Amino acid sequence: MKQCIIADFEWCVTPHPTGDRFQYFNEILSAGAVRIDETGEVIDRFYALVRPECAEYLHPVVLSSLRLRRDALAAAPDFSEVFRQFLAFVGNTRVYTWGCADRSALVQNLRIKADYPAEKAGAAAPQMRDLQPILSRGAGISPPYPSLAAVLSALRIKNENRHNAMADAEDTAQIVSVLYSRDPALSAPLFAGIPQQSSDAHPASRQIPLTDAEPPAAAYRTPGEALNEARRQPCSCPVCRAPIGVGTWIRASKTEIMTLCSCETDGRFLCTVNAVQTPEGTFRADTALSAFDGDSKTRYESVRRAARMRRLQQAKNAADSTVQAVQNPPQKANDNDT
Repeated sequence: MKQCIIADFEWCVTPHPTGDRFQYFNEILSAGAVRIDETGEVIDRFYALVRPECAEYLHPVVLSSLRLRRDALAAAPDFSEVFRQFLAFVGNTRVYTWGCADRSALVQNLRIKADYPAEKAGAAAPQMRDLQPILSRGAGISPPYPSLAAVLSALRIKNENRHNAMADAEDTAQIVSVLYSRDPALSAPLFAGIPQQSSDAHPASRQIPLTDAEPPAAAYRTPGEALNEARRQPCSCPVCRAPIGVGTWIRASKTEIMTLCSCETDGRFLCTVNAVQTPEGTFRADTALSAFDGDSKTRYESVRRAARMRRLQQAKNAADSTVQAVQNPPQKANDNDT
């Protein structure tokens, strides 16, 4: 069977404990996730409370809204332990969230509470794809990014436990189940490209496949050859599988390039290609698509600015060389010189 995971995090806005440039951050208080099959049936569940570092800032309204108790949070494990348990639950299974804020909050907590460097926090967090445009389209709701409550209401699913991490994940699984019962094609995009597996197996990779059946990676003599060939390959949207528009490629390093891809239906994705050296000494191109939000958006903007500065510097150097050549023309040889 094909499987995916629906995850949800609940948090409160907390003053930053170490005087970081961010005055506040979204401190995660609970994490919930369900593993589902193609029919929307829940196969396994994960739920954990997270002990806050600044409990005095927990407002009673926030605790009431999230249905959390101070004593239960005080006895909960710290963020690093819950994150380790969450990764063990996820394995290599594709993860979805309702919206993009959950992964952004997760990366913030990795940086601030788990002491991950800024450049490594995004890589440590699992890739999480947005369910909103997929399920809202299946439910026949025209705005591409509706609230979870709006879709539940449209499908006449009871929603009595809003803003609870476990309840929100289970409610989202119910949406998948209802859409599947109406027409399996409505929920099929969630599992596009995921191979069949046994009930206790996980997919082999976290990367979002660009095609339903990826060809074997070809071997190239240099990183440049691998990257040049990879960017010539057509891409398809990882959500709806339609052909996807590819933007201008930007070189992040000697072994990495990236670009923005745009789907008319499902929005923008960041496409990254890395040239990886094999044990035989050749190179292969590893390509991955990720949602263009949070850490991926920040990194792309940084690489784009750096590339622009390089181009400006090259243009300035070329102009300076031209001016110098005009001001100091080469001396002609004198026939009288001996």
